[in-house]
Amino acid sequence: MKRLSKWFYLGSIVGGEIGGIFLLVAAVILLVISGILSNFILNLTYAGTGALITSSLLILLGCTAILYGASIWYLLLYKAWAAIQDGKASTTPEKAVGYIFIPLFDLYWVFKAWYGLARDYNRYIARYGFKASKMREGLFLAFCILSICSAVLCIPIPFLQETYLGSVIGLASLVIFIITCNETIDKANYLLSLQATQLNG
Repeated sequence: MKRLSKWFYLGSIVGGEIGGIFLLVAAVILLVISGILSNFILNLTYAGTGALITSSLLILLGCTAILYGASIWYLLLYKAWAAIQDGKASTTPEKAVGYIFIPLFDLYWVFKAWYGLARDYNRYIARYGFKASKMREGLFLAFCILSICSAVLCIPIPFLQETYLGSVIGLASLVIFIITCNETIDKANYLLSLQATQLNG
C-alpha cells in the first residue's frame, strides 16, 4: 500500500467539510437576505427566482463538498485499519467503516472505529517493538465523545437552543477532528514506511 498523501487526505477532509459548511451558511444567509426563507416560513408568496436558484446551487455544492470530505475520511479510516492488520487487530477495515453506517449502532461503533484504532495501533507497535510515538488515545476518545454530543445537540431541545453550548462543542469537535486526522495519516505512513522497508530489505 502506498503512503498516504497528507495534502490529499487532510486537504480533502478538512476542505470538504469546512467548505461545505460555508456554502450551506452562505445559502441560508442568501435566503434570509432575499426574504425567501421568512416568506416560506410564513406561507407567503415570494419573488426572487435568481436568489432561489443561487441558494439551491449553494446547498447542492455544500452537500456535495461535505459528502466528498466524509468519503475521504472513511477511506482514511479504512487505510489506517489496513495498516495494522496482523491477525490480532480487534476489527477489520471493512467492519471499521461499514458498521458506522448502521443507525444507532454507530453511536457505539464510532468509539470502536476511532478510539479502538488508537488503542490497536499502540498495541501493534508495542507488539513488534517499534520505537515510535504512540497515538494519543485520550484525544481520539475526546473526538468520539464530542462527535456524539454534536449529534445530540442537533436535536431541537428548547433550553439548549438558547445557549452557545452547541457552537462551543462543534468548534472543539472540529479542532480535535483535524488533529486526529493528521495524527492518523502520520501514524499510518510510519507503518507503511516500515512495511515497505521490510519488503525491500
